Amino acid sequence: MIREVQYGPAVASVYDSLIAPAMPAGDAIARLRPHLVGARALEVGVGTGRVAVPAAAVAAELVGVDNSGPMLDEFRAKGVPANVRLVRADFREPLPLDGRFDAAYSTMGSIACVASRDELVTALSHVRDVLVPGAPLLFEYYATAAYRPLVELGSVTVPTPHHGGSSTFTITLDGADLLTMHTRVDAAPLPTVEFSERVLLIERAEVENCLLRAGFLVEQFWPAEGMQPYDWYLTRNGGK
Repeated sequence: MIREVQYGPAVASVYDSLIAPAMPAGDAIARLRPHLVGARALEVGVGTGRVAVPAAAVAAELVGVDNSGPMLDEFRAKGVPANVRLVRADFREPLPLDGRFDAAYSTMGSIACVASRDELVTALSHVRDVLVPGAPLLFEYYATAAYRPLVELGSVTVPTPHHGGSSTFTITLDGADLLTMHTRVDAAPLPTVEFSERVLLIERAEVENCLLRAGFLVEQFWPAEGMQPYDWYLTRNGGK
């Protein structure tokens, strides 16, 4: 079952030209590499393949899931590595995948694309269900240290140095800790692109509590440095 899709055609149309260049994959691959070498790996929120392509170079096999058809179409249009399989699926539902995986990972805060703490536990449980016992799950999660100050500002405009133009972010946070961020990308002569995303913004202790409820053991935590947008977690499937 595919629920509402946050990253539709508007995001897909600018992701590789405007968004991905601002977040090079090198640092993520360096962190993931020890867990992916020779592994059957799963990426949750594979998008257009920013991380999947270099990850596939070290993994034995990689399955990428995403609930956005337009993002997967962009990946396919570029060419998918031979050892990569793409599946349109939503991790808030049981994952329609065969066999179990040696490792899983998720970047750019995809794990936070849920509406509540209970939904986060359910989604994480669906990932754990397809992992072998003891398998690692590494992921980036929205850093409260970076986003709570943005909520206080309400709106911020920053230049897009790798392409020109600017991006304006309008950020709100409701009583259920759901962060809504509306993005407007102005990069003339390209047309203006606008899209919104909603994620669960909770503190580290609450993220770790959800992980434990879902059957993961938290092994390591790397806080975002400066105003970087994401914290990193290394966890392991503690189930059988």
